[in-house]
Amino acid sequence: MSVAVMKAQVHKVGRSRLADVGRAGSGFPAIVSDHMLTAEYRDGAWQAPVIAAYAPLPLVPNISALQYGVSVFEGLKAQRAPDGSILLFRPWDNARRLNRSAARLAMPEVPEAMFLEGLRELVRLDRDWVPANGAGALYIRPCLFSIDESVRVKPADRFLFVVFTFPFAAYFAAPLDVLVTENYVRAFPGGTGDIKPGGNYAAGMLAEQLARDAGFHTVMWLDGVEHRYVEECGVTNVFFVLGDEVVTPALSGTILAGITRDSVLTLLREAGHTVRERRVSIDEIVAAHERGDLRECFGVGTAATLTPVRRIRYRERDLVLPAVEEQKVGAATRTRLVAIASGLETDSHGWIERL
Repeated sequence: MSVAVMKAQVHKVGRSRLADVGRAGSGFPAIVSDHMLTAEYRDGAWQAPVIAAYAPLPLVPNISALQYGVSVFEGLKAQRAPDGSILLFRPWDNARRLNRSAARLAMPEVPEAMFLEGLRELVRLDRDWVPANGAGALYIRPCLFSIDESVRVKPADRFLFVVFTFPFAAYFAAPLDVLVTENYVRAFPGGTGDIKPGGNYAAGMLAEQLARDAGFHTVMWLDGVEHRYVEECGVTNVFFVLGDEVVTPALSGTILAGITRDSVLTLLREAGHTVRERRVSIDEIVAAHERGDLRECFGVGTAATLTPVRRIRYRERDLVLPAVEEQKVGAATRTRLVAIASGLETDSHGWIERL
């Protein structure tokens, strides 16, 4: 399916701030790139996608995406290689995961070719927004949502697929202090914890806000049944170095199958680490800390890349981890992951697409 392109005027105000991305601290900036891609699904078929100037969407208040959260999304990055070319990291995996999310919410699949070709064309067009090598990345946000004009609770018939981009430096600018929450859960068996609907993140915001109010960066989520087993850390998958093993919660239907998670598992095993994907309880983490075996904890995700944890608060107890400079496993893994994604190291895994 071809992509129609209508070039926008260069967004000079935002573009002039591109050099400041690396000095902007943590989080995502408010500036966006010049263009966005849109494609509508109606009458049982996808219409031709269009790339045009980034602009507000003409939507009415009674669409079911607004009423019932019929919306899913993805996130991936483009980075600039040392030679100036643009690199995408495993975009086909994002296309497939978006479609797994869509299927769970009774939404139509986005044709993989449309997803990938549209994304490539969009990034090519706005390639000047990709920061210099080592200065950050262009974050790419595909999203799919219902535009049915109905408040009846039913699977929708009309949808809009949108992709927009923006430059950023780091989602987290410092090691994390995390608060284990027992009052709220992000997922439960049979729910949507293993996919990416917007509602997953909306439901976690109160716990995140309470954690920040208490002086923490984010929360550590426990399972929704026993409130015992660690599942994720904020908006990232989580890893622990326990003695001589690296442990991460197994994918159980309530944990997102992170693309960065999968990449980190590969790199850890290549480096010779013993890696276990299994259930890990918060009590086990506390006991490991008491023995001196809790050596590292880190969160991994597209935006966060690999971010170390400095402190875990469980109930009234602080589990203080070794100084970040002593946390060698996560640091070495992050270095390799960033090197591959940014073209500093040869990609032997078939993860990189060069535009």
